[in-house]
Amino acid sequence: MLLKLEMESAVQESFRPKIEARIHELEDSMESTKQDREAISPDKSIGRLSRLDSMQMQQMALGMNSRMQEEVRQLKEALKRIDNARFGTCDLCRKDIPMERLEFQLDATICVDCFRQAS
Repeated sequence: MLLKLEMESAVQESFRPKIEARIHELEDSMESTKQDREAISPDKSIGRLSRLDSMQMQQMALGMNSRMQEEVRQLKEALKRIDNARFGTCDLCRKDIPMERLEFQLDATICVDCFRQAS
């Protein structure tokens, strides 16, 4: 039984570099789009339509940044689950989440069957 727990821990730990890489990728992306999220200065001399375009682009950048921040938060929670040996276990049925699902969605907390039942 002890060998099985060590194996599970090793499998869980194998996801850590992937999760950390995705966090760094998101943080880099948020940093590179920082200027796009800045407020549009009203005294900036651009046409009315250009200002509306700029404001729309700013709102889209803010929305994307919000989604990226949420993904980073969820990925950090996944790292905590690895630390607590709970990564890869469905929160609802307590069965293992298939590796394919974890590879596709690193922060998955429920298995596909429970997701379908909840929908």
